[in-house]
Amino acid sequence: MARTPVLSTSDVTVTTDNAGRLYAVIPDDAARQLNAASREGIDPNARGAYFQSARHPADSWTATTVRTIFEAVLTARPEMGQDLSSGLGLYRTYDGGNFRGFIVGESAWDSVTRWWRECGQHDDLITHGATIASRGYGSRAGTCTFGD
Repeated sequence: MARTPVLSTSDVTVTTDNAGRLYAVIPDDAARQLNAASREGIDPNARGAYFQSARHPADSWTATTVRTIFEAVLTARPEMGQDLSSGLGLYRTYDGGNFRGFIVGESAWDSVTRWWRECGQHDDLITHGATIASRGYGSRAGTCTFGD
């Protein structure tokens, strides 16, 4: 069984690519497990519209790790916490919101070129966005999901 990594905000590098899109770069072991969690409950053969992953409990490794990433992004980009149109502004205000950027493992990201390293070779290290349900969702409050 794989060791479950514990992520701290200091393990997260917040950056942008050449197009200005936001990235949270994390260690590969955490990125790989987060990618697997983001695919739970999604039919790999499904095509078309919007899909949402299985709901991960508020006290799970997945939800805790996503909250750590949210906090790291808000520390690096505090202005995002001020804007309620930002998913992270909602998180800061209502304990639930989303990160619309990319969460990527260190091996898949080139910090010098600010672009993917060997594009298409590290799909297991890439997660696009994450959501934490706000306290207004009752029994779902604090749960984590991923959409595609």
